[in-house]
Amino acid sequence: MLRSTVLSRLSNFASLRLGVAVLAFGLLALPACGKKGEGTENPDGAGGKTADQVKADIAKAKKEAKVSQLVDLANKDLANGRYKAAAKLADEALAENPNNADAYAILGASRWRAGDFAGSNEAFRKAIDLDAKNYGAVLGLARNLQAEGKHLEAAALQEPVLKDDPEQLDPRLIKLWSYYAVCDAENAIKTMDEIFPRMGKDDALLPLVQAYAAFMRPFEGKGPLCGVEGDKGNSSLELDLTYGLKHAGATIGKDFAPVVFLETREEAVIDTALAKKLGLKELAKYKPPGADQEVPIVLIPEVKFGKLSIVNIPATIQPLDVYADATGGETPGVILGRQALQGLGALTFDFPNHTLEVTKAAPTGPAEGEVALPMLMLSMHVTHAPVVQVSIDGSDHSFFAYLGFTYGSGLSVTRKHYLKSGHLPGQITPPDDPEAGLKMVYVRSYQLGDKKMPGTSGLVLVNEPADPTLDIFLKMVAFEVGGHINLNLMQTWRVTFAFGDGKVYIKP
Repeated sequence: MLRSTVLSRLSNFASLRLGVAVLAFGLLALPACGKKGEGTENPDGAGGKTADQVKADIAKAKKEAKVSQLVDLANKDLANGRYKAAAKLADEALAENPNNADAYAILGASRWRAGDFAGSNEAFRKAIDLDAKNYGAVLGLARNLQAEGKHLEAAALQEPVLKDDPEQLDPRLIKLWSYYAVCDAENAIKTMDEIFPRMGKDDALLPLVQAYAAFMRPFEGKGPLCGVEGDKGNSSLELDLTYGLKHAGATIGKDFAPVVFLETREEAVIDTALAKKLGLKELAKYKPPGADQEVPIVLIPEVKFGKLSIVNIPATIQPLDVYADATGGETPGVILGRQALQGLGALTFDFPNHTLEVTKAAPTGPAEGEVALPMLMLSMHVTHAPVVQVSIDGSDHSFFAYLGFTYGSGLSVTRKHYLKSGHLPGQITPPDDPEAGLKMVYVRSYQLGDKKMPGTSGLVLVNEPADPTLDIFLKMVAFEVGGHINLNLMQTWRVTFAFGDGKVYIKP
């Protein structure tokens, strides 16, 4: 379950700062001589232009003014959350002028809000093809790239905008989110030092950037972080369905202890007792976003899975005994968050066989019997959520679902997307649990990519908002997620996460 106290800059993407120039034009006097429609020149009026040329100029100016007005109205709708109206106006603007980069940028943001990731990418890229420095498109596409795990590409995309205007803040924030995610302390610190002079003291993101700085500065000059040594490693694997925790055995220093894989959080954590036993040197203290008190920061030298090690892992020290019930009664030694997992090529959780495989290289494609799916990490900076696309009951309608939730069913679907998948309102009324808004259904089949799967148990989330977690996604990242693929179903699969490639490989 995700924490509700998360920070996000919705205005970065939901309300794009598009530079829309409203054209002003003066009507030129038509020539007094010459026959109407003959196109004779008039050297005394309109700078030597013919009557037809003057009319064409006027028509063009009117058209450009109309396009500018449509884009301006679309941007206002987008800023106020009316993404469908914004998309309609952007389409109207593009019908008038197919080369308007601002209209494509608004279309990209509107499609993101609707949960249409591919459409959003396409629109942003068209905008950038037309104008490489289009502010809204550059920020929007960078956000999309970060969701795909392509952080360095997202950071590099900001350079033309910053070269054009070095005082811009939001492109630097994009770079910070990416450098922080890939554990690049040198570039993260450099970027933060450029951000602070440009960020107002009342900026809602200031506490988050300050927390990032407090966490990352102690690692400056400590060498590459979250590195991977060895090609492949293996371990045992367990999955706790109640708390949704995946954990495996690993060697930390000379101790063998459970390691929890929690890609939904950012930084790693090492247990207080284990950090003391290993004699880890405290580098600094910092207060995590939303926390009440400061915690020590250390560098974990190595977490080893067989013949593969993750080395130089930035981490906080916190007591992890509260997780013991979810890890077989033994206190976990370490929790690995996204920073540490991002550097791995792949993690394969074979839930039926209770085995883990970690590799330095990412898969080149799906193995036999696997289906490959694009996977997005919706980032709220202090917490994240992996989502993949799914469709149900043979419908052409697809939606993104949170991969790894803890409902007791195989799938859970919001009312909106259940109805869009070809079902009738009468099929989900009355709900079985009116207070929680849950209706038990049987999903006859579901489809992941090009692979059709047999039926599974389902829940329709009939309330609005559907549940607190999906509501957080919508409020914090302005992306519509239509349900959950629950651990009850995932435990029957072999699942390979390739975070750096933005992909997941599933073998039922």
